[in-house]
Amino acid sequence: MTKLNMDLVCQVAVVVPDLKKGLESFRRLFGIDEDSLSYSDSTDAYREGRLKEVKYNGVEGEFHYEQYNFFMGGMDIEMFAPLKGYEDEVNPFTDFLRENGPGIHHLNIRMVNRQEGIDYLKNELGKIPLYDLYHLGRHCAYYDLRKELGIIVEYGMRVVGPRAAMTEEEIEKLTAYGSKLDEINGRR
Repeated sequence: MTKLNMDLVCQVAVVVPDLKKGLESFRRLFGIDEDSLSYSDSTDAYREGRLKEVKYNGVEGEFHYEQYNFFMGGMDIEMFAPLKGYEDEVNPFTDFLRENGPGIHHLNIRMVNRQEGIDYLKNELGKIPLYDLYHLGRHCAYYDLRKELGIIVEYGMRVVGPRAAMTEEEIEKLTAYGSKLDEINGRR
């Protein structure tokens, strides 16, 4: 059996009903790296060609949300909210809010065997991406693994956030637990 060889969680994404209030709550409760704060609006991203071939549950469309990205605790936090006037739109973030309320939407995980893992999800588990898109020319695929694992995962094509500045050697040290466990359990 092929395993999804995940070696690095580089982002946690949350969905909130109001982006500004959500950011203020993070600032008040945790503090954030203010220099890392960036804002994006999906309408602008489509118009500027940053978002392309966007599909939700296999259906191509244009979805309306806004987001902040910022660093906190060595991790990239991605915060989504529906754009005003689109709160009832069917999209990955409004649907999540309706079903669950605010909370963690997905983890962005680097997968060592990305294409093999995506093929396994499709061919062996019958999974299609919940949300599938190209952002700045890079493919991002989100899989709903809540039934199996209790989470939605995003398999992007790059490391994001503070961990993007790490060398491969630093990432290897951070993710060496798998190799060490194999050694401990005599699997090497």
